[in-house]
Amino acid sequence: MSNFYFCLERLKEAFYTLPSVTPKYAAKLASDFIKLPPESRKKLLEELREAEGSIRVCSVCGNYSSEEICDICSDKERNAAIICVVEEVMDVSSVEEAGFNGKYHILGGRIDPLNKILPENLNIDGLFKRLEGGAVEEVILATNLNRKGIATARYIYNEIARRFANVKISHPAHGLSEGSEIIYVNAHTLKEALDGRRSFE
Repeated sequence: MSNFYFCLERLKEAFYTLPSVTPKYAAKLASDFIKLPPESRKKLLEELREAEGSIRVCSVCGNYSSEEICDICSDKERNAAIICVVEEVMDVSSVEEAGFNGKYHILGGRIDPLNKILPENLNIDGLFKRLEGGAVEEVILATNLNRKGIATARYIYNEIARRFANVKISHPAHGLSEGSEIIYVNAHTLKEALDGRRSFE
Protein backbone atom coordinates (compact mmCIF):
# COMPACT_ATOMS: atom_id res chain seq x y z
CA MET A 1 0.00 0.00 0.00
CA SER A 2 1.36 3.40 -0.96
CA ASN A 3 1.93 6.13 1.58
CA PHE A 4 -1.00 8.08 0.16
CA TYR A 5 -3.51 5.27 0.62
CA PHE A 6 -2.12 4.50 4.05
CA CYS A 7 -2.69 8.16 4.95
CA LEU A 8 -6.22 8.03 3.52
CA GLU A 9 -7.08 4.95 5.58
CA ARG A 10 -5.80 6.61 8.75
CA LEU A 11 -7.87 9.70 8.01
CA LYS A 12 -10.98 7.54 7.51
CA GLU A 13 -10.32 5.79 10.84
CA ALA A 14 -9.85 9.15 12.57
CA PHE A 15 -13.14 10.57 11.26
CA TYR A 16 -14.93 7.32 12.08
CA THR A 17 -14.19 7.85 15.78
CA LEU A 18 -16.82 10.63 15.75
CA PRO A 19 -20.02 9.09 17.22
CA SER A 20 -22.42 10.12 14.43
CA VAL A 21 -20.11 9.31 11.50
CA THR A 22 -20.74 6.16 9.47
CA PRO A 23 -17.91 4.36 7.61
CA LYS A 24 -19.09 5.79 4.26
CA TYR A 25 -19.34 9.30 5.67
CA ALA A 26 -15.87 8.94 7.23
CA ALA A 27 -14.50 8.06 3.78
CA LYS A 28 -16.20 11.13 2.30
CA LEU A 29 -14.80 13.40 5.02
CA ALA A 30 -11.31 12.01 4.45
CA SER A 31 -11.65 12.59 0.71
CA ASP A 32 -12.98 16.13 1.24
CA PHE A 33 -10.10 16.90 3.57
CA ILE A 34 -7.53 15.76 1.02
CA LYS A 35 -9.18 17.85 -1.70
CA LEU A 36 -8.87 21.05 0.33
CA PRO A 37 -6.20 23.56 -0.70
CA PRO A 38 -3.08 23.26 1.50
CA GLU A 39 -3.81 26.54 3.31
CA SER A 40 -7.36 25.44 4.11
CA ARG A 41 -6.11 22.10 5.46
CA LYS A 42 -3.55 23.91 7.60
CA LYS A 43 -6.20 26.32 8.95
CA LEU A 44 -8.57 23.46 9.80
CA LEU A 45 -5.82 21.60 11.67
CA GLU A 46 -4.89 24.75 13.59
CA GLU A 47 -8.53 25.25 14.59
CA LEU A 48 -8.77 21.64 15.77
CA ARG A 49 -5.57 21.98 17.84
CA GLU A 50 -6.80 25.20 19.41
CA ALA A 51 -10.20 23.68 20.20
CA GLU A 52 -8.59 20.57 21.70
CA GLY A 53 -6.56 22.73 24.06
CA SER A 54 -9.41 24.96 25.19
CA ILE A 55 -12.42 22.66 25.52
CA ARG A 56 -13.41 21.71 29.05
CA VAL A 57 -16.47 20.13 30.61
CA CYS A 58 -18.38 22.47 32.93
CA SER A 59 -18.01 21.18 36.49
CA VAL A 60 -21.62 22.16 37.27
CA CYS A 61 -23.81 21.11 34.33
CA GLY A 62 -21.62 19.02 32.03
CA ASN A 63 -21.77 21.47 29.12
CA TYR A 64 -18.65 22.22 27.07
CA SER A 65 -16.83 25.39 28.02
CA SER A 66 -13.50 27.14 27.79
CA GLU A 67 -13.64 27.71 31.56
CA GLU A 68 -14.25 25.44 34.55
CA ILE A 69 -17.81 26.80 34.79
CA CYS A 70 -19.70 27.55 31.57
CA ASP A 71 -21.25 30.92 30.66
CA ILE A 72 -24.78 29.69 31.33
CA CYS A 73 -24.05 28.38 34.81
CA SER A 74 -22.20 31.56 35.76
CA ASP A 75 -24.93 33.88 34.39
CA LYS A 76 -26.66 35.38 37.43
CA GLU A 77 -29.47 36.75 35.24
CA ARG A 78 -30.77 33.25 34.50
CA ASN A 79 -33.34 31.49 36.68
CA ALA A 80 -31.30 29.10 38.82
CA ALA A 81 -34.46 27.60 40.34
CA ILE A 82 -35.28 25.73 37.11
CA ILE A 83 -33.01 23.10 35.56
CA CYS A 84 -33.69 21.66 32.11
CA VAL A 85 -32.21 18.16 31.76
CA VAL A 86 -31.14 17.17 28.25
CA GLU A 87 -29.25 14.22 26.81
CA GLU A 88 -26.53 15.93 24.78
CA VAL A 89 -24.70 19.25 24.57
CA MET A 90 -26.23 20.00 21.16
CA ASP A 91 -29.70 19.86 22.73
CA VAL A 92 -28.84 22.99 24.74
CA SER A 93 -28.62 25.06 21.55
CA SER A 94 -32.11 23.94 20.52
CA VAL A 95 -33.63 24.79 23.91
CA GLU A 96 -31.80 28.14 23.94
CA GLU A 97 -33.37 29.02 20.59
CA ALA A 98 -36.75 28.36 22.18
CA GLY A 99 -36.06 31.16 24.69
CA PHE A 100 -35.47 29.12 27.84
CA ASN A 101 -33.90 31.23 30.61
CA GLY A 102 -33.14 28.69 33.31
CA LYS A 103 -30.10 26.48 33.84
CA TYR A 104 -29.21 23.13 32.24
CA HIS A 105 -27.93 19.72 33.10
CA ILE A 106 -26.41 17.56 30.36
CA LEU A 107 -26.54 13.80 30.91
CA GLY A 108 -24.07 12.86 28.20
CA GLY A 109 -26.38 10.26 26.67
CA ARG A 110 -29.24 8.02 27.68
CA ILE A 111 -29.61 4.80 29.65
CA ASP A 112 -29.03 1.86 27.29
CA PRO A 113 -28.31 -1.41 29.13
CA LEU A 114 -27.82 -3.38 25.90
CA ASN A 115 -24.86 -1.14 25.08
CA LYS A 116 -23.68 -1.17 28.70
CA ILE A 117 -24.70 2.47 29.39
CA LEU A 118 -26.08 2.45 32.92
CA PRO A 119 -27.13 5.38 35.17
CA GLU A 120 -23.68 5.47 36.73
CA ASN A 121 -22.14 6.00 33.28
CA LEU A 122 -24.09 9.23 32.79
CA ASN A 123 -24.03 12.61 34.53
CA ILE A 124 -27.05 11.73 36.68
CA ASP A 125 -25.41 11.80 40.12
CA GLY A 126 -24.22 15.32 39.28
CA LEU A 127 -27.86 16.37 38.95
CA PHE A 128 -28.75 14.91 42.33
CA LYS A 129 -25.85 16.76 43.94
CA ARG A 130 -27.19 20.03 42.52
CA LEU A 131 -30.61 19.28 44.00
CA GLU A 132 -29.11 18.67 47.44
CA GLY A 133 -28.39 22.41 47.70
CA GLY A 134 -32.12 23.11 47.99
CA ALA A 135 -32.17 26.05 45.56
CA VAL A 136 -33.71 24.15 42.66
CA GLU A 137 -37.52 24.24 42.58
CA GLU A 138 -38.23 22.53 39.27
CA VAL A 139 -36.54 20.00 36.99
CA ILE A 140 -37.71 19.78 33.38
CA LEU A 141 -36.93 16.35 31.92
CA ALA A 142 -36.37 17.18 28.23
CA THR A 143 -34.87 13.90 27.11
CA ASN A 144 -35.72 12.68 23.61
CA LEU A 145 -39.13 11.09 23.14
CA ASN A 146 -37.88 7.71 22.01
CA ARG A 147 -37.83 4.51 24.06
CA LYS A 148 -34.39 5.07 25.61
CA GLY A 149 -34.98 8.77 26.27
CA ILE A 150 -38.31 8.08 27.96
CA ALA A 151 -36.80 5.28 30.06
CA THR A 152 -33.99 7.62 31.13
CA ALA A 153 -36.48 10.33 32.11
CA ARG A 154 -38.54 7.79 34.05
CA TYR A 155 -35.49 6.64 36.00
CA ILE A 156 -34.55 10.22 36.91
CA TYR A 157 -38.15 11.03 37.81
CA ASN A 158 -38.37 8.08 40.20
CA GLU A 159 -35.09 9.00 41.91
CA ILE A 160 -35.98 12.70 42.31
CA ALA A 161 -39.49 11.85 43.58
CA ARG A 162 -37.98 9.48 46.12
CA ARG A 163 -35.13 11.71 47.30
CA PHE A 164 -36.30 15.30 46.74
CA ALA A 165 -40.00 15.54 47.53
CA ASN A 166 -40.08 19.35 47.29
CA VAL A 167 -38.76 19.50 43.73
CA LYS A 168 -41.38 19.82 40.98
CA ILE A 169 -40.72 17.49 38.03
CA SER A 170 -42.09 18.38 34.61
CA HIS A 171 -41.58 17.65 30.92
CA PRO A 172 -42.27 19.52 27.67
CA ALA A 173 -45.92 19.41 26.67
CA HIS A 174 -47.88 19.41 23.41
CA GLY A 175 -46.14 19.88 20.12
CA LEU A 176 -43.57 17.14 20.65
CA SER A 177 -44.66 13.80 19.22
CA GLU A 178 -43.38 10.44 20.37
CA GLY A 179 -40.05 9.70 18.75
CA SER A 180 -39.01 13.36 18.62
CA GLU A 181 -35.38 14.32 19.17
CA ILE A 182 -34.85 17.76 20.74
CA ILE A 183 -32.12 18.80 18.32
CA TYR A 184 -34.45 18.44 15.31
CA VAL A 185 -37.50 20.25 16.75
CA ASN A 186 -38.02 23.82 15.48
CA ALA A 187 -37.69 26.64 18.01
CA HIS A 188 -41.36 27.68 17.91
CA THR A 189 -42.64 24.16 18.60
CA LEU A 190 -40.08 23.65 21.35
CA LYS A 191 -40.96 26.99 22.97
CA GLU A 192 -44.65 26.02 23.06
CA ALA A 193 -43.74 22.66 24.55
CA LEU A 194 -41.58 24.24 27.27
CA ASP A 195 -44.06 27.01 28.07
CA GLY A 196 -46.84 24.46 28.37
CA ARG A 197 -44.81 21.90 30.29
CA ARG A 198 -46.71 19.62 32.61
CA SER A 199 -45.97 17.50 35.62
CA PHE A 200 -44.06 14.32 34.92
CA GLU A 201 -46.20 11.39 35.98
